[in-house]
Amino acid sequence: MHRPSFRILGPLEVTADGCRVPVPAGKQRTLLATLLLGANQIVSLDELTERLWDDSPPRRPRGAVHTYVTRLRQTLGRPTAGLIHTSAAGYLIEVSPADLDLIRFRELVARARAAGKRGDIAGESADLAEALSLWRGPVLPDVRSDSLHRDVVPCLIEERLRALDRRHEADLALGRHDRLIGELRALTGRHPLHERFWRHLMLALCRCGRSAEALEAYAAMSACLRDRLGVCPGPETRDLHTAILRGVPLVAVRSDSKV
Repeated sequence: MHRPSFRILGPLEVTADGCRVPVPAGKQRTLLATLLLGANQIVSLDELTERLWDDSPPRRPRGAVHTYVTRLRQTLGRPTAGLIHTSAAGYLIEVSPADLDLIRFRELVARARAAGKRGDIAGESADLAEALSLWRGPVLPDVRSDSLHRDVVPCLIEERLRALDRRHEADLALGRHDRLIGELRALTGRHPLHERFWRHLMLALCRCGRSAEALEAYAAMSACLRDRLGVCPGPETRDLHTAILRGVPLVAVRSDSKV
């Protein structure tokens, strides 16, 4: 068996030679996910203990963690014996961008940022679309760890949302507003407090000659923010709303937001 590849932007998956490598549910899956989330860096014993046992660690966590690492190495197979490294501070899993979807996602986002800086908006959009295609659903729903889902997964979700924001912005700059409306309506339904999705929806609708629907979207967003958070839309969204009311032409203009 060759070195396995891993996917964590969705359910945890391990494949080698085109075949799935089953990882037993429970502590092995939690251990592997934690190592992969900190790939190519030492993950401390304290962090591993927290992810594996949350608030109920064993009396001797170092030995218990070592036992699960040994079992995980056995699960991944003999050709991968050098994949997980031990140090005095903790453990490290060594993977390449081709081995782990999270590393590939971040590489593509960085490449997109570079393309945007040099004015290659089409390249930026394409790189972000490729990066986002790596996401297969909710992050690690099959890994049981309250602390992992509380402390780590939300940060990954935020990375995805920032990449989505940037891709929408690039596509709007490229005049692809008509293609975005359905996606943005779905996103505002799933993330009703994410104001940028609403703003992009308003802009796409307006550029498609659907200003009345853009104003309806603003009203829906305002009501949601007021009812759930007790706040009003931000100044950028309010300025867009005013421009739509006044019939100001809304041309494709990039903002300074960063992924």
